[in-house]
Parts: sequence; C-alpha cells; structure tokens
Amino acid sequence: MTIRLVIAVPFFLALSLTPARAQTLPPISCDSPYDAAESLFGWLQPETNQPEKAAKCLDPKGRTPEELLVLARRVKSVYDAKALYVEVDKLSKDPDWTDPETGLARFAPHEGLPEVVVERQKDGQWRWTANSLDHIDRIYERTFSVLDDEAISRLPDWLRGRVLGLQFWQYLALMLFLLLGVVVYKAITFVVARRVQTFADRFGKQWASNFISVLSSPVAITIMGAVLWLSYPALRLPVQATVVLNALIRTLIIFSIVWAAYRLTDVVTDILKAKAIETDTKLDDQLVPLLRKSLKLLIVVAGVLLMLQNLNINVASLLAGLGIGGLAIAFAAKDTLANFFGSIMIFLDRPFQIGDWIVVDGVEGVVEEVGFRSTRIRTFYNSLICIPNSRFTDRPIDNYGARRYRRIFTTLGVSYDTTPEQMQAFVEGIRAIIKANPYTRKDYYEIHMSGFGEHALEVMVYFFFELPTWTDELRERHNVFLEIVRLAKDLDVTFAFPTQTLHVESLAEPGAPRAVPPEKPVRHMSDIVLSYGPGGSRARPSGPRIAGGLYAGTDEDGSAKDPVEAESERTE
Repeated sequence: MTIRLVIAVPFFLALSLTPARAQTLPPISCDSPYDAAESLFGWLQPETNQPEKAAKCLDPKGRTPEELLVLARRVKSVYDAKALYVEVDKLSKDPDWTDPETGLARFAPHEGLPEVVVERQKDGQWRWTANSLDHIDRIYERTFSVLDDEAISRLPDWLRGRVLGLQFWQYLALMLFLLLGVVVYKAITFVVARRVQTFADRFGKQWASNFISVLSSPVAITIMGAVLWLSYPALRLPVQATVVLNALIRTLIIFSIVWAAYRLTDVVTDILKAKAIETDTKLDDQLVPLLRKSLKLLIVVAGVLLMLQNLNINVASLLAGLGIGGLAIAFAAKDTLANFFGSIMIFLDRPFQIGDWIVVDGVEGVVEEVGFRSTRIRTFYNSLICIPNSRFTDRPIDNYGARRYRRIFTTLGVSYDTTPEQMQAFVEGIRAIIKANPYTRKDYYEIHMSGFGEHALEVMVYFFFELPTWTDELRERHNVFLEIVRLAKDLDVTFAFPTQTLHVESLAEPGAPRAVPPEKPVRHMSDIVLSYGPGGSRARPSGPRIAGGLYAGTDEDGSAKDPVEAESERTE
C-alpha cells in the first residue's frame, strides 16, 4: 500500500499541477529588482515564451546575444529543477532599493542559490551578474548531464508534445524513475536484508537480527527517496510541480527516518527489558514500558514538526500559538499533569515496586502496574482499582511489601486453675518454640503473662517472622500455633473460654448452726505478705524459672545473661 501511494501521488501531482498563467504581460525593462526577476521568468512561460525578452536583464559582458538566450533558459531550468520558486511579487519595484542589512543594491532571488544575484549596474539598470551566470552554467551542466538540450531536441515530435503542461517524455521519465525507486526498495528488503539477517541468525545475535529486520524497510524507503531526489531534477518539470514533488520526496525521507526510529525503540527497549528482568527490583520492569511509550511519543511529535517545517509551515509561530492556547489547555488538564508528575515522583522516590502489598488512601492490595496517569492495584478480593498518581504525592503510603519482619501479636487465654508453675512452663515453652522456628526473629520477642481476663489468665504472644510473602507467613504461623497447642497438651494447660460457674450451697437442717470457714490469723496472713516482700522466703521477683526463662537475648542453653536474673535463679 505504501509503495502504491509513493508511485501514485507524485505522478498525479505532476499531471495535475500545471504552471500558473500570467494575468498580465511581464515587464520588458530592468528598472527595479522586480523587473529584473519577473522579465526573465515571465517571458519563459509556455504562454509567453520569448527568450530574447527574457535575456534582456542578463549582464552581456563577454557573451553574444545567442549565448544570452541560452543562459536565460538555463537560469529558469536550474531554478525549476531545484524547486526554487521565486516569489517575485515580494520583490521591490523601487529603482533605488538597497538591502536594509548590507546597504548594497543587490539581492539573491532565492536563498537556495545565494551565489546567484541580481545587482544594480552603473547605468541604473538591474541585471543578473556575469559571475552569477557562470555559476548557473556549472550547475546546469551537473544537473542535466544526461538529458541535455541536444538530447531532447533529437526526441521524436510526439514525445515532445505537451499535455497538462508536461511533455510526453517527462511522463515516461517520471514513471521510469518511480519504477527505479521501487526496484531499489525491493532489492533491499527482499535480498540484502534477508541475507544479512541470515548471517546474523547464524552467529546467534538475535538483537542484531531484530535490528536489521526493523531497519530494512525504512532504510529501503529512504534510499528510494534519495534515488528519486537525485533523479527528478533531470526531468525539467515546471517549478510548481517540482516544488510539490520535492516536498513530497523530502517528506517521504523524513517519514522513513521517523519510522525507523519508532521501530528501533522496540529493539532498544527489549534489550533494556531483558536487563531489567535480571535485577532484584521490579519497578524498573514497569519503567521500560513507560520509557517505550515516551520515546515513541517524542519521536512522533518530532517527526510531525519536521514534516510541517518541510511543508514550509512556520513551526515556531505554530508553537507560539499553541503556547498561548496552551495556558487554557494546561488549566483544563491540570489533573492530568499532576498525575504525570506523580508518576515521575514514584519512579524517583520508589516508595513501592511492582508486586508490593501497599495500603494507600484506604485501598489495600498488590501493585500490578504503574502508568503515566494512574497506578493499578489488585485487591485481595481480586478487583482492580486505579488510583491517580497525584494521590501518592500527598498521602501516606503503607508498604507492607517493604517489610523485613512480619509481626505476630495475639493473646492466649488459659484457665484459672492453671498453677503458677504451669503458667511459667507454658510461657517458657512458647519462647522455646519461637527459638526453634528457623524463620522467627531471635533477638526480639515478648512472651509474658499479661493480665487477668474475665474468663482466663491472659498470655501475650508477640514475635516476628522474617519471610518474603504472606503465604509463607501464614504457613509458619500455622506451624508455631500447632506447636503451642501441643505444648499446652503436654503441660496439662487448658485454654479458657467464656464460662459461668454456679455454686450451690447446701442448706443445713432447720435450727442447725451455719458452717463458717475458719479464719486465718492476722499474724499468719502478715507472714505470708512479708514472705513475698524483699528477701522473703517465697519471693520470686523475677518469676519462677523452669528452664532459665528463655527470654530473648539469652544463651542457647537458656541461661540468663542479665545479672539480676542470674542472681535470682541462684537464690531459688
């Protein structure tokens, strides 16, 4: 489809664009810059073809009138072939005009040929200088070395017949050059590219194979455009058709370069993606797709601007106009911009990475994707929530995925008939279980009897796992809790549950005295209180010890490192 367009569009334009007919006759004087340029180009149009009038404003120094006629045609042929359209209406009609920058009475009809100038002579007439005509001779010889005037004059009359402003031989030559471009395209894509790609595959360089595969078509189109660009000046097309054809070919070359850069982005980002997979962090895995989208967007925007500039559209003024209107657009799109900058801050600060379990703004789940506008979080009930990236800049982010340790905190309740020795053994047994588990944090845990509940004696269990995933945490939590159940069974410790006990007091026979429990002497109760005081016989300020306490920070054999605890155990 692309090749058909390349062939059809310029051919149609060449057929349809005929030279504009002059509304009035060109001047026959050389009194001003306008007269000198318009007399040459105006008197060489098909409807006003009078070379002797066209040569009137050429410097005759050292040249015969016949040579001046040939030079006049050559000047127009060179400007037409190079698609240099001279806007004569913008030239001054003032005989005393001078260049405001240089102060000289001379100008170049087109900036594409700055060496070719028209200058005011001593007699006050404006003429194409002799040096400029010499330069035109050299350009003409290089441009029309294949089809010169003599070769064209030997063509049959039917080939020199005109249709829509072009001669038949020009149509045939245009089709031949287009066919040549297509042959070059096919040769590169189907011959050279395949052979080189086979060579790359043979040596196991997949990236080289991808590189060649991606660039083969754009490079072929670029070379085809270059062939057309070098060939079409020999066709001697009218300047209007040449300008359009020149712009079309340059646009085609720019398009192929942009296309190559666009496709090359995939190859480069695939290499970066392979390297990102090798890293530990997953955020760079998401950065690669964002980089790919950004580069492609940048390439497309740059390509469009280049094409607009190639079509002689003032890109600077266009951007300035967009800048003025962009204030309103920016205000309307402020949320989009805030989200874009929020995504940049996510990649710079890295508060989380792909796969992390986070809680932000009341949403809890696993990060699946970070985009330009939003971040996608998969909740634990498998729904997908999209959070605008701007929220991550002004709200706290709780990143569970960044935890090294996973905390376990629970309270166990044992029945009130548990003896102190059983309670101490139960607490120390749980500490031993924590120490035995290979995934628990050994330097910090808290296992203590923490209070008297309504229905049970309460034991606080507080420790940490060092595990990468929630599944691993649940598995090891299960193992630890099973060990606690086994420990309680072995120690005859029963877990409490809410109960109510009804005490029924048997009634004595009528008239019998009521049984009253004997009262403990005050002295005896005082001795008991003092025995629990400092230095008392029943005092255990550090609690009873079954196996050294097994506190966090004790030796492997359970002996306490704290001197106070060691002294307490010695006195026991």
